[in-house]
Amino acid sequence: MSVNKKNPQEGRIGFLVHDVSRMRRTLFDQAMKPLGITRSQWWVFSQLSRHAKSGMLQTELARDLDVGKVTVGGLIDRLEIAGYVTRVPEKGDRRAKRIMITERGHEILEKMVAVGHRLNEIILAGLTSAEVAATESALERMKENIRGAVVEKDDAELPVGVFAPDEAEVEAVVEPATSRKTRTRAG
Repeated sequence: MSVNKKNPQEGRIGFLVHDVSRMRRTLFDQAMKPLGITRSQWWVFSQLSRHAKSGMLQTELARDLDVGKVTVGGLIDRLEIAGYVTRVPEKGDRRAKRIMITERGHEILEKMVAVGHRLNEIILAGLTSAEVAATESALERMKENIRGAVVEKDDAELPVGVFAPDEAEVEAVVEPATSRKTRTRAG
């Protein structure tokens, strides 16, 4: 993407979003360490907390976390050993397991939420509620734009030379890099 001459800051937004996200994860890691919770585990808790009453299938959790089934299986194993979650056989499919937060898991989740609130106070210090709302709105729109480009990649209006990942991988093998610049999306 070329930087818009009317808005020279446009190129910085991606870097700022990435830096803020990375620094926020580091801060949360430091705060969760005394609770004995790793970043991966708090991401699992975060997802499960959104489905506290119904739980989530292990496959749904893997999809939502964008990790493999084996990876999420290992995370669930460790959380289950710690007593934070339990696997419940899914009705109608004995192979499928629904992951539920246990009472002990809810206790640690409450501590995690309290730590999260304190950290958000630090992160958002000096911002007005209007600035926070505007940032949330902008990030939500960016998220939706990205989701649309990923899910509907064939229909997305991508800049010249930008191809969906599966196309780029195939074409990198088939076409020399210089011929891609003149290729159209339809061709």
